[in-house]
Amino acid sequence: MCRGPACSDIDRAVGTAQWFDRSAHARSSMKKTCKSAMLNRIWQASRRAVNLEHSPPHVFACSQWQNGTKPATFYFIYRWIVFLTVLCVGISSFACQRLPRLYDGPRVELNYLKWFIYFTNWGYLLIILQAGLAIAVVHRYRAQKTFNIPCEDEEIPMSRRQRTPLLCRAYWLAHTVATDLAFVITLIYWTLVHDPRIHDINTLNLLVHGGNSILMLVELMITAHPVRAAHAVFGAGAGLTYGVFSAFYWSVGGTDRIGLPAIYPALDWNKPGSALGFVALCAVVMMFAHGAATCVSCLRVKIAARIMPARADRLALPTH
Repeated sequence: MCRGPACSDIDRAVGTAQWFDRSAHARSSMKKTCKSAMLNRIWQASRRAVNLEHSPPHVFACSQWQNGTKPATFYFIYRWIVFLTVLCVGISSFACQRLPRLYDGPRVELNYLKWFIYFTNWGYLLIILQAGLAIAVVHRYRAQKTFNIPCEDEEIPMSRRQRTPLLCRAYWLAHTVATDLAFVITLIYWTLVHDPRIHDINTLNLLVHGGNSILMLVELMITAHPVRAAHAVFGAGAGLTYGVFSAFYWSVGGTDRIGLPAIYPALDWNKPGSALGFVALCAVVMMFAHGAATCVSCLRVKIAARIMPARADRLALPTH
């Protein structure tokens, strides 16, 4: 058994080493715990940003420019006008299909069902869908007698908040994707797709490739619900979904309305590199389009805050 000053020094050294080992282990455990907690916070924040929850939900039935919390009559009428207009344009676009005026190729028998293979028409169907869902939301809240709206100083924990109704979430999603697609369709069509030899410039063409963006821009300025930056993933996802559909359609021998193997010349899967590049370009442009929509929505809120501050405050409640 070791005794004396030398042994005491050894014992102190061993104790110090053990203390450092324990401290290092504690620091390592703390770092892992902090890292895990940080990753969990980032994950939860990302989920909240992407989800379709918003409080109070009645803003989906209101205009930014009305007083009160019940849907205004003028907004109710506006919603019906928009729905009937886009429905009539959509039906006309489907029913009035014909070969381009300058088409000089072989005789082709038009297949009306091929109307559904075009990205433009996917976008327009979404515009019709969001207009119909908007009417349903307005009808729901016009029939509702009271609104459970928290006071401005009252903060309700997430666990106690009611979920946003499915109808409102469906409308919000359809509106978001329809807006992004409208902007991208207008831009891509007139810069990369339009060919005077096969595309006529007529009223219907202008309505579905230009009127779509004008309408959704007006919608952004009239409605009261927010536009979240993180929701750009929905529009980009829709664009990528169409890219997958076009590749599958080409792989099973599908053709466009005049018998060509590519739905769009720029989306020709006989040239997979250029087709993938076009899909990627559309997805990137979709993100920028959503950024523009977000800016328009913020501008609407700022203008409303100056003109109608009381109304703006009542709509600026927590969004998560």
